[in-house]
Amino acid sequence: MQVVPRLSVERMRFDDIAAVQQIEREIFLSPWPKNAYASELSQNRQACYLVLRRDGVILGYAGIWRVAREAHVTTIGVRASDQHRGLGTVLFAALIQRAYEMGARWITLEVRATNLHAMRLYERFGFKAIGRRRGYYTDNGEDAVIMWSDSIHAPAFKQRFATILTGVDAAGLGGGPPQEYPAA
Repeated sequence: MQVVPRLSVERMRFDDIAAVQQIEREIFLSPWPKNAYASELSQNRQACYLVLRRDGVILGYAGIWRVAREAHVTTIGVRASDQHRGLGTVLFAALIQRAYEMGARWITLEVRATNLHAMRLYERFGFKAIGRRRGYYTDNGEDAVIMWSDSIHAPAFKQRFATILTGVDAAGLGGGPPQEYPAA
């Protein structure tokens, strides 16, 4: 019998920060400052940061803030050697699940204009490009594409999300979208 290592989505802990920063240095031109994650984990009660593990090894990470009725994706990254294997889908699905838990109505994010692979991932979840932030990325002056979801409580969004979840196998991801619509 072969045991297939299972992916698990977990809340980021302080002792995960070094591994997350190692991944960031590997995949981003300008990673977050050294103390940014520690500050987010200890002080930002409107934030949720996650890691994706296999056999105890962190393969990726993601973060989201809740601002009023909106959830804002702050970061998402997968180790370079593990990219293009569906791990970004797992992390993004986990962020959407957390947005539901946080009581958000919409989700927004910025993505580098040249990151077509990421944009296709977000579009698969139903996100649309709605604008551009000129020179947003300070490391090279690249534009950011602003992407938004429709209401994450709309039947079409929930249906799409539930369908994507059927192809995702990771512990800690949670169930599908909630059936009820949130009160005010």
